[in-house]
Order: sequence, then C-alpha cells, then structure tokens
Amino acid sequence: MRLFRLEVKRMLTSRRTLVLLAVAIFMSVVMAYVPIRFESINRLGEDGNIIELDGLPAIRFKKDYYAQAADSITPEKLAQALQTYQFYVQEYGTINDVPLDIYIEQLMAIRPMLKGLSEAFADSQTGIPVDLMDISPQEVEQHFYDKCISHLENVMDFEQKDNPSAKQFATDTYEELERPFYLYYGISRDAFDYITLYIFVLSILYIAIAAPTFASDYQTGSDSILRCTKYGRMKFAITRILAAGSIFIVVYVLGISIHLTVLNLAFGTDSLKTSFQMLFSVINLPNMTLGQLQVTVVLAGLLSILTCTSCTFLISAKCKDSLTALLISIVILFLPFFLYGAIGISWIWAVLPSAGIGMKNNFLYQLCDFNFLSIGTISFWTPYVILIVAAMEIPVFLYLAVRFYCKHQAA
Repeated sequence: MRLFRLEVKRMLTSRRTLVLLAVAIFMSVVMAYVPIRFESINRLGEDGNIIELDGLPAIRFKKDYYAQAADSITPEKLAQALQTYQFYVQEYGTINDVPLDIYIEQLMAIRPMLKGLSEAFADSQTGIPVDLMDISPQEVEQHFYDKCISHLENVMDFEQKDNPSAKQFATDTYEELERPFYLYYGISRDAFDYITLYIFVLSILYIAIAAPTFASDYQTGSDSILRCTKYGRMKFAITRILAAGSIFIVVYVLGISIHLTVLNLAFGTDSLKTSFQMLFSVINLPNMTLGQLQVTVVLAGLLSILTCTSCTFLISAKCKDSLTALLISIVILFLPFFLYGAIGISWIWAVLPSAGIGMKNNFLYQLCDFNFLSIGTISFWTPYVILIVAAMEIPVFLYLAVRFYCKHQAA
C-alpha cells in the first residue's frame, strides 16, 4: 500500500500529468456548455413580433412550451396531433406557408411527436418516409405501434437479408419494448453527441498520460535501478498500473459527473424519462429511457477507456521511448474510426480496443443502428460485441504489460 501511495503521489506531482488532468476537468464543463449554447427557438412577443431566444432562455421557454405535448405518446394522442397538423396545412397549402404566429401557437409544440410518423408509415418497398398529409389519423390511432414493427421488419429485410438470425433478434428485442413511448422536452441529440465526444477527448488525454508509464524509465535508464529494488519487476509494474488506473477512474467519474450535472440541470431531469425511440428513431432497439441511456453510455465509455489505457500500458512496456509508445497508442485509438469509414462493419474494427470510441463508430451510434457481425449462422449486435470484447481484452492487455515489463532487457 505504501508503494501504491508513493506511485500515486509521483504521478500527481508531475506537471505534465496535472496539466492533462486539469484539461480533462475543464473540458467537461466546456463540452457540456456547447450543446446548451446551440439551443434556440422563436416565440411571439407581447407586441406580436417574433423574438429569437438562444441558450438557457430558449431552454427555459421550451420547457413550458412543450409541456402540453409531454407524457405518454398514445396512438390516440398522435392521431389528434396529426389531425391538427393536417387541418392547418390544408388551410394554408404547405407547412412552409402557415403564418409563423399560427405555427408557433398551434403546430410547433406537436412537431416532436409527429416526427416518428413519417418513418413508421414509410413505403414498405423503398423505405422512403411518407408525407404526414398522406397518413390517415384513423390508421395512426389503430395501428401506429404495429406499423413500427412492420417498418422494422422491412428495414431488417433490406439491411440484413442474408442474416435471418439478426432479423429475429431485432424483432424479438423490439417486441419487448415498453409501450407507449414517453416524450418530455429536454436533452437533445447534440448533448449525447458531446457526451461521446468528451469520452473521446478523455481517451486521448489518458493515453498521453499512460504512454510514458514504462517507456520513460527505459529511455532515461532509471528502470535498471528500479529493477534492483526489493519490489522491482512484477510488484512494481502492477503497482504502477493500479496507481495510474485509479487516477484515471477517479478523474473520469469526476469529469463525467460534472458534465452530466451541467447538462441535466440546464435541460431538466424530466427529459431523462423520454423513451430512446422518441429522440432517435421509432424503430431503435434499446428498451431504455434517456436517463438509462446516459448511464449506459458512461459505463461503456469507461470500459472502452480502460481497454485503451490497458493497451497503452502494454505498448509502453514494449517500446524503448515515450514518443514511440504515444504515437503507436494514438494510431490504435484512431484506427477504428478510419476502418469503419473505409470497410464498414467488420470483426477487424470491432476487436480493436477503441472500437466503442470515436465518431460514427462509437457505442452510442451502434445502439442507434442495426449493425451485426456474424459467425456462421449466428449474428451478434455490435454494441454487445464492443462490450464483451473490451471486457475480455483488459485482463489480457494488463497481463501482457506486466509480463513484457518483467522480461524487458536494458539495451
């Protein structure tokens, strides 16, 4: 324990480490503020003029304004909202011709409810969304959730026609969703994108801290002395990894807690009761609310970051200098992003330690999509693959890091 405390103290007295950790905390606030700043809305002033609100004033106005459409999205409620929409569009010609004051007073509040209708009633052959004016309110009232299931089956027939097990998994999973869906105004898709982006930034900072763990001592020659001490080699390697890992976890929890606190206080905690499907797509598979989604993304992000840093420890134990270890680790971090764009879904991308971190390849986007990897006739949904592979790789990388360090021979 004394060696552990000394190693933690050594890391926290390093100016470089302190600067990077300070950046991690600072970015948690900055990246929570950005999606808040993006919020905007127009409202009618007392004199009838249009007033544009941005940032927190826009969010506060939206909370009250959209409250009339909040709560469960029943087929009856959807049908009534569609009737209102169709009435005003028929009266003025197109949605763009509706006077702005009438649009704000009568239509804007119900638009979030209606965004899933065009998708649910999409053409079964082409998948092209149907115009809201071509949907019957009676059919919505009677068959909305059945149409969602039918649309999912059509999408799976198109995207996974060669993987019947994938289609079966998707339809079975969707059948278990809690219905009706719930919709409360609040946290936006941009906010979730910035959560994943913050996790990506943290992974870069952590790799920069972890890369010199062993390689810097090789480079300076101090490792030859440390190996001769009472607790050199294995115990020293394990202690150094545990110290760094403990700091990473504490800072991650602190940073992500600050980030989510800022977001949830700004947007309101009521929005966390919204169903996953009402923010993304009505045919998404996760049976969770946005609050549960936040927790899932955060835990998956922590698992992916620990996998990346474990891989960095392994690379540091093999490289002779810190710069080489850092460059190789950064390349591995960014590799899934480029592979995903170049070759799409493949096991090569999915088994990399940073598979769940990045842009289009990140864990959140995989939850929103219908990507499957197959072994024979068995298909696996990519979010499950990312989590299982990461959980398996962490102990392997750590074991190899300690083993390589113990076997290292000074030049």
